[in-house]
Amino acid sequence: MPFCIYCGHQLADDAKFCSECGKTTNISNQNTQRKTVYDGEIHKCPNCGEILNSFASNCASCGYELRDAKNSNAIREFALKLEQIENSRNVSANGFSGLKNKINQLSSVNPMDEQKISLIRSFVIPNTKEDIYEFMILASSNIDLKLYGFAYSSSQFQGMMATSQRAISDAWLAKFEQAYRKAQLLFIESQELLSIEELYERKMKEIQKKKRQLPMFFIFGFGGALLLVLLIWILVFLTDAM
Repeated sequence: MPFCIYCGHQLADDAKFCSECGKTTNISNQNTQRKTVYDGEIHKCPNCGEILNSFASNCASCGYELRDAKNSNAIREFALKLEQIENSRNVSANGFSGLKNKINQLSSVNPMDEQKISLIRSFVIPNTKEDIYEFMILASSNIDLKLYGFAYSSSQFQGMMATSQRAISDAWLAKFEQAYRKAQLLFIESQELLSIEELYERKMKEIQKKKRQLPMFFIFGFGGALLLVLLIWILVFLTDAM
């Protein structure tokens, strides 16, 4: 049974025109067999030779973890871009304009830091365990714990100066949590997830400890003041009794 060479529609044996597209069939020169053409690349596991599914992070047959050079270099390139942004920062503070820029940056995120925040938030986290773990170490080292403590929140001036720093740290923290959620989806109930979970839980505990400093300060401060008042009252009471 012949097929139209233009649209692939099935033709009658003696048809001179295609009933679907209207083109001349030229059946005498037409191949009566439809051909299936495969286009693209087939990827195989380098360990066992099994054909791999798209976006697979591990071979389904032998468990071999796939990690190509492109993904491995992605984090290094990302860190290099952040370094380039930092190096291009204008550190000049000479003259009135430089002083004015510093004052404006006390309560707002400066343009260089906005670039860094945008780069951090838009970075695509790789799929392999080693790359996710490497990124989480990078993110963890850039989460500034002191910005979540009482020292900065208690001082208005320090709080203003920390605006840009806190915004960058928050961007790293959001990406740190995103990497952890991705690891949970990719490595469900596997030993590979343990080291990532340990890193995540340790950092989150450190952040929570810093955040608890403020309420604990008020609790102990109020308790100390109350105890002082009570002692004074006891002393006054004993003095009157004598």
